[in-house]
Amino acid sequence: MPYLSSSNNPWLEDAVAGISGQNIYVDPDVSGGQALTDALAGVVPGDGSIAVVVLPGDAARDTPYNTYILEQLTAGASQQTVIVAIGDDLQAASATIDDALRIANENESSGGSLQDQLLETVTEISAETPTSSGSDSGVAGPVIPLVIGGVVLVAAAVTAAGLIARRRRRTPAVSIDPVPAGIRLRVNRLRELRADYAAVPGSPVAAETAAGIDALASHVEQLFIRLDAKAGEDQSVRAEAEYSDKLARLVAALDRDYLLDLLTRPDLWDAPDERISEVREALSSVTTQIVDNIKQVNARKGLLFQVSLDSLIGRSELRDWERQFKQSSGE
Repeated sequence: MPYLSSSNNPWLEDAVAGISGQNIYVDPDVSGGQALTDALAGVVPGDGSIAVVVLPGDAARDTPYNTYILEQLTAGASQQTVIVAIGDDLQAASATIDDALRIANENESSGGSLQDQLLETVTEISAETPTSSGSDSGVAGPVIPLVIGGVVLVAAAVTAAGLIARRRRRTPAVSIDPVPAGIRLRVNRLRELRADYAAVPGSPVAAETAAGIDALASHVEQLFIRLDAKAGEDQSVRAEAEYSDKLARLVAALDRDYLLDLLTRPDLWDAPDERISEVREALSSVTTQIVDNIKQVNARKGLLFQVSLDSLIGRSELRDWERQFKQSSGE
């Protein structure tokens, strides 16, 4: 996935460059940046496993979807884990632990200051990150002066002291997907279809559809992750019931036998332009509603559902394919 150009988002370009040579990057536009940098230096491991980026809220203003900056930083970073704060939005992605984003979201909802949220997120993720197989050898000690190492360890211990009791109260760490199984199945299928659309040569509509599918899948995951961290179970159940059918309907419409075939062989269909427009509008409408739902979760408001997908419901062939998808998934 290409980076945003510096003319569109200078914060992202600076952040990518910033973590290429160090593990902490706090943008100059962030208030209290030096104090935050000093605090993070006490807990961010020096082994290059974790990068922390702090950006102002304006950095996300023109991005196509809310995890775009995180994905770009992860793609451009040598560190295996990236933690990013954009304004008051805390996110994380890791190649070594499964629940990095969950940890970030839990700490974001804790009500503490941004500094407290970041320090706690780094500490918890560091604790769960697998250690190197060579950590018991006696060679690495002299590499870092003992005085500096002692200062870092003391700072980390002080920061972590308030977290130990809370972590002990938690149940043993088990990687549980906050996305319900049926929704996960639909998200996985969407990502498979995204690759099919991205592979269509010379079709701007197919390329736009691939990007739209990618954004939809990412937003669906974000909705259920944030519901799991911030909302009651009834809200999650409502969202699952709402999007189980809608996503199944979209999967049927986006599948190879329908929209992809419409784009590659429109001569074999009646009213192909109308059909293509229906599916693209449905994809956009569902994505917009999910983004609205995420904002409602962040604001601690009840979820509102207003998209009906009436145009797709009226297509009998899509009803058949939707039914087949549900049957194949055991529903």
